[in-house]
Amino acid sequence: MASTSTTSEEIVPPSASTSKEKVPCDIFINHHEPDAKDAVALAIYNALRARGFKVFLDLKDLQSEEFFPVELKEAIRSASLHVAVFSPTYAKSPRCLDELSFMLESRKPIIPVFYSVQPTDLRWVAQGKGMYVNAFSEYEEHLSEKLQEWKTPLHKVSFYMGEIIYINE
Repeated sequence: MASTSTTSEEIVPPSASTSKEKVPCDIFINHHEPDAKDAVALAIYNALRARGFKVFLDLKDLQSEEFFPVELKEAIRSASLHVAVFSPTYAKSPRCLDELSFMLESRKPIIPVFYSVQPTDLRWVAQGKGMYVNAFSEYEEHLSEKLQEWKTPLHKVSFYMGEIIYINE
């Protein structure tokens, strides 16, 4: 387990062209905005870019009518590696859950980063327990057909070797 202390001031934000870059990309970073972008996703992005990788990180430049824009699908499809940053609010994003499902379908490697969550938090979704239970109970009413499509990937990825990060604030 790694313990990391960081602040958003230490992170160099990427250029505004991040998600507008043409695919293919080497690495796709999947994350949920409010709690993972500044603390983890940008740090991963910057470290990988500094080493010469072409990295896709959606910086909200993809304002689209589509629920799952074609740019995201192309980036996931073209990436050789996926990084999934699981955070306390991750399951509140249907788009993140769709991206994760699509990443697994691509059959390319996924490196999970568990940011302030444990792998068991992902496993417990199938039993209706744990950190993500509230998000999934909200989906039962209006996205019930997607529930199993999202629970299965969370469960699978929870067994992948990854990195657990605790941020000291």
